[in-house]
Amino acid sequence: MIVETSHPIVDAVLDQHRDALGTQLPAYRNHVLRSLNYQGLLLGEQVSDAAALAWAIHDLGVWTAETWDYLEPSADLADVHAAEFGITDIAAVRRMVLDHHRLRRNDNRVVETFRIADRIDATRGRLYRPLARADIDTVVGQLPYLGFHTYLARRALTYAVAHPLRPLPMVRW
Repeated sequence: MIVETSHPIVDAVLDQHRDALGTQLPAYRNHVLRSLNYQGLLLGEQVSDAAALAWAIHDLGVWTAETWDYLEPSADLADVHAAEFGITDIAAVRRMVLDHHRLRRNDNRVVETFRIADRIDATRGRLYRPLARADIDTVVGQLPYLGFHTYLARRALTYAVAHPLRPLPMVRW
């Protein structure tokens, strides 16, 4: 198995948001690339440029908009970056971003594999099916977590204390 440890679209977008990401840039970059690899495995092929852009921006609103209610601000970045990479199906990029925390399945294969790939990484590979455990270990071996989940847990706790009636605004039915 060959692990993609870089992607030109991911690298270009994250470089443009380097200041907003600050010290979390390496951790977020690895999350993006791990998830991109998982989606490629689920699809059985390399992800499209549209999916690569969606991966780069899918959680970026946490930092660029400084909010835990980040799906819309993240999806809005598709409008900002798509033209740079010749991506014309902005609606598809937005759909991947907006639906990546959906609890229900999505009928669109690319959106669904995006959702599953993010779930795999968000759970640190604990919910790894339908992938093989060995594939998760291989990807994480080359793209370590670097404290990404600890950072998210702190952000989540801070937000939940301040908004106890809506602690996870990014989760969609």
